[in-house]
Amino acid sequence: MSADPVTMFVLQATKTVMDIRASKKQSKIETQMYEDKKKNAQRIAKEQEDDRKHDLQMAKAHNLAVGAGSGYSDQSRSFLNIQAQQDSFAAKDIARIRLNVTSEINQYALSADMASTQRKNDQFGSWLSIGSSAIETKAKKDLYDA
Repeated sequence: MSADPVTMFVLQATKTVMDIRASKKQSKIETQMYEDKKKNAQRIAKEQEDDRKHDLQMAKAHNLAVGAGSGYSDQSRSFLNIQAQQDSFAAKDIARIRLNVTSEINQYALSADMASTQRKNDQFGSWLSIGSSAIETKAKKDLYDA
Protein backbone atom coordinates (compact mmCIF):
# COMPACT_ATOMS: atom_id res chain seq x y z
CA MET A 1 0.00 0.00 0.00
CA SER A 2 1.52 3.31 -1.03
CA ALA A 3 0.70 6.74 0.29
CA ASP A 4 -0.82 9.35 -1.92
CA PRO A 5 1.41 12.24 -3.06
CA VAL A 6 -0.27 14.80 -0.78
CA THR A 7 0.41 12.72 2.33
CA MET A 8 4.01 12.21 1.28
CA PHE A 9 4.40 15.94 0.69
CA VAL A 10 2.97 16.79 4.11
CA LEU A 11 5.36 14.36 5.81
CA GLN A 12 8.35 15.65 3.88
CA ALA A 13 7.41 19.30 4.47
CA THR A 14 6.90 18.66 8.19
CA LYS A 15 10.33 17.06 8.47
CA THR A 16 11.93 19.92 6.55
CA VAL A 17 10.26 22.56 8.74
CA MET A 18 11.48 20.71 11.85
CA ASP A 19 15.00 20.69 10.38
CA ILE A 20 14.77 24.44 9.73
CA ARG A 21 13.70 25.07 13.33
CA ALA A 22 16.55 22.92 14.64
CA SER A 23 18.96 24.82 12.39
CA LYS A 24 17.74 28.15 13.78
CA LYS A 25 18.25 26.92 17.35
CA GLN A 26 21.72 25.67 16.49
CA SER A 27 22.50 29.03 14.89
CA LYS A 28 21.62 30.84 18.13
CA ILE A 29 23.81 28.44 20.09
CA GLU A 30 26.73 28.98 17.72
CA THR A 31 26.32 32.74 17.90
CA GLN A 32 26.43 32.61 21.70
CA MET A 33 29.47 30.32 21.57
CA TYR A 34 31.39 32.77 19.38
CA GLU A 35 30.40 35.69 21.62
CA ASP A 36 31.67 33.75 24.64
CA LYS A 37 34.94 33.03 22.85
CA LYS A 38 35.36 36.73 22.06
CA LYS A 39 34.73 37.72 25.68
CA ASN A 40 37.12 35.04 26.91
CA ALA A 41 39.85 36.24 24.52
CA GLN A 42 39.36 39.82 25.76
CA ARG A 43 39.54 38.66 29.38
CA ILE A 44 42.73 36.68 28.78
CA ALA A 45 44.31 39.62 26.95
CA LYS A 46 43.41 41.97 29.80
CA GLU A 47 45.00 39.56 32.28
CA GLN A 48 48.15 39.32 30.15
CA GLU A 49 48.32 43.09 29.84
CA ASP A 50 47.90 43.54 33.60
CA ASP A 51 50.58 40.89 34.24
CA ARG A 52 52.97 42.70 31.90
CA LYS A 53 52.31 46.02 33.65
CA HIS A 54 52.93 44.34 37.00
CA ASP A 55 56.19 42.86 35.67
CA LEU A 56 57.22 46.35 34.54
CA GLN A 57 56.58 47.79 37.98
CA MET A 58 58.56 44.96 39.57
CA ALA A 59 61.47 45.48 37.14
CA LYS A 60 61.52 49.21 37.86
CA ALA A 61 61.46 48.56 41.59
CA HIS A 62 64.27 46.05 41.19
CA ASN A 63 66.30 48.57 39.20
CA LEU A 64 65.76 51.16 41.92
CA ALA A 65 66.87 48.68 44.56
CA VAL A 66 69.99 47.71 42.62
CA GLY A 67 70.77 51.36 41.95
CA ALA A 68 70.32 52.30 45.60
CA GLY A 69 72.43 49.39 46.79
CA SER A 70 75.30 50.20 44.46
CA GLY A 71 75.30 53.92 45.12
CA TYR A 72 74.03 55.07 41.73
CA SER A 73 71.79 58.08 41.58
CA ASP A 74 68.27 57.42 40.39
CA GLN A 75 68.59 60.60 38.31
CA SER A 76 71.66 59.50 36.37
CA ARG A 77 71.32 59.22 32.61
CA SER A 78 72.28 55.56 32.65
CA PHE A 79 69.61 54.71 35.21
CA LEU A 80 66.95 56.76 33.42
CA ASN A 81 67.88 55.03 30.15
CA ILE A 82 67.46 51.61 31.76
CA GLN A 83 64.05 52.60 33.07
CA ALA A 84 63.08 54.03 29.67
CA GLN A 85 64.13 50.75 28.01
CA GLN A 86 61.90 48.85 30.44
CA ASP A 87 59.00 51.16 29.52
CA SER A 88 59.72 50.69 25.81
CA PHE A 89 59.79 46.88 26.04
CA ALA A 90 56.60 46.84 28.09
CA ALA A 91 54.81 49.14 25.64
CA LYS A 92 55.81 46.86 22.74
CA ASP A 93 54.65 43.78 24.63
CA ILE A 94 51.30 45.37 25.48
CA ALA A 95 50.83 46.51 21.88
CA ARG A 96 51.57 42.96 20.70
CA ILE A 97 49.05 41.53 23.18
CA ARG A 98 46.38 43.97 21.96
CA LEU A 99 47.16 43.19 18.33
CA ASN A 100 46.92 39.45 18.94
CA VAL A 101 43.60 39.68 20.75
CA THR A 102 42.16 41.94 18.05
CA SER A 103 43.23 39.43 15.43
CA GLU A 104 41.70 36.57 17.42
CA ILE A 105 38.42 38.43 17.93
CA ASN A 106 38.26 39.27 14.21
CA GLN A 107 38.81 35.60 13.41
CA TYR A 108 35.94 34.61 15.71
CA ALA A 109 33.70 37.24 14.12
CA LEU A 110 34.57 35.98 10.64
CA SER A 111 33.89 32.39 11.67
CA ALA A 112 30.56 33.40 13.21
CA ASP A 113 29.56 35.23 10.03
CA MET A 114 30.53 32.27 7.87
CA ALA A 115 28.55 29.85 10.05
CA SER A 116 25.55 32.17 10.05
CA THR A 117 25.64 32.55 6.27
CA GLN A 118 25.91 28.80 5.81
CA ARG A 119 22.94 28.18 8.10
CA LYS A 120 20.86 30.80 6.28
CA ASN A 121 21.74 29.21 2.93
CA ASP A 122 20.77 25.79 4.26
CA GLN A 123 17.48 27.13 5.59
CA PHE A 124 16.72 28.89 2.30
CA GLY A 125 17.49 25.68 0.44
CA SER A 126 15.09 23.82 2.72
CA TRP A 127 12.32 26.30 1.97
CA LEU A 128 13.02 25.91 -1.75
CA SER A 129 12.86 22.15 -1.33
CA ILE A 130 9.40 22.46 0.23
CA GLY A 131 8.29 24.69 -2.65
CA SER A 132 9.58 22.36 -5.33
CA SER A 133 8.03 19.38 -3.57
CA ALA A 134 4.71 21.21 -3.48
CA ILE A 135 4.84 21.85 -7.22
CA GLU A 136 5.84 18.24 -7.90
CA THR A 137 3.08 16.94 -5.63
CA LYS A 138 0.49 19.10 -7.38
CA ALA A 139 1.63 17.78 -10.75
CA LYS A 140 1.40 14.19 -9.51
CA LYS A 141 -2.02 14.80 -7.99
CA ASP A 142 -3.26 16.39 -11.21
CA LEU A 143 -1.89 13.40 -13.13
CA TYR A 144 -3.67 10.93 -10.84
CA ASP A 145 -6.93 12.90 -10.96
CA ALA A 146 -6.90 13.01 -14.77
